[in-house]
Amino acid sequence: MIGTFHSIWKFEVSDLVNWNTNAKAALVILQTQQGFIRANIIHSADESQIYVVQTDWSDVGSYRRALGSMEAKIGVWPFLAEMKDEPTAFEKLLEMTSGELIEFETSVTDGS
Repeated sequence: MIGTFHSIWKFEVSDLVNWNTNAKAALVILQTQQGFIRANIIHSADESQIYVVQTDWSDVGSYRRALGSMEAKIGVWPFLAEMKDEPTAFEKLLEMTSGELIEFETSVTDGS
């Protein structure tokens, strides 16, 4: 079984009102893409200007196709231009709950 795919985009935000508007607009576009599961906006409790947008996808291909869509090139990429230059794409390999441990196979190969 292959795990879900996750993106984590980190931003240092100085104009929260404008950033929040742009974040929501980008997420509205992404939620229409095949393979989208959910999105969250997360705020740092330690550094008030740090925000994270986290999205979940059914697989790595869905994530890449969504970001490669014409809608994303027009409405998401300008928003992403402001994010910190860090790795952003992650694959779930293990999930633990109070009663269960599930390990997943990777679908990502070197160089992909």
